[in-house]
Amino acid sequence: MVDGRTSFVRRHATRSGEVYVKVYEYYTWASRLRGGARRTAPWATPRPVREFDALQWLRQHGFHAPVPLLAAAQRRLGFVARAVLVTAAWPGQPASAVLPTLQATEHRTLANAIRRLLRELHDLGFRDRNFDLRNLLVQRTPTGWHIAKIDSPRHRLVRPGTTGDQLAAADWRRLEPQLAACAPAP
Repeated sequence: MVDGRTSFVRRHATRSGEVYVKVYEYYTWASRLRGGARRTAPWATPRPVREFDALQWLRQHGFHAPVPLLAAAQRRLGFVARAVLVTAAWPGQPASAVLPTLQATEHRTLANAIRRLLRELHDLGFRDRNFDLRNLLVQRTPTGWHIAKIDSPRHRLVRPGTTGDQLAAADWRRLEPQLAACAPAP
């Protein structure tokens, strides 16, 4: 499904429905030390746990997000060697794949819905720090678009109502060029 240098994602069918399993593997000491304080150190919260917490927060605040089912980590001498996140599948496609296929009006509607989502997250104090179109699952509905946020291991929570901070600005700087790159030709 999705493979990275230290992680991979697979979809599995279960009796209860489809799930996604995301695995982070740090097989060597070099890979564990490279992750250092951010990901693998004894004092660091493993990425799947942070993603699980973000999904719970999103759902508790009324946002669309997959149901987090499990987050676990295996450690060696305190360092994360392997970590796993399991979530229920959420219907939808990455915004990065959908936006380029839309006509101008539909594109504008979805792009504005994505911007509205980011404003709402910021108003409630959620800073994503990974607000990429590939991490937004979109689903067309009769009333518009449902947008689910996934992959938020770097999120931060700040005081609700604060919107002019550097983390909020960074989310916008990350999003707007991606929306522009997916815009239909005039």
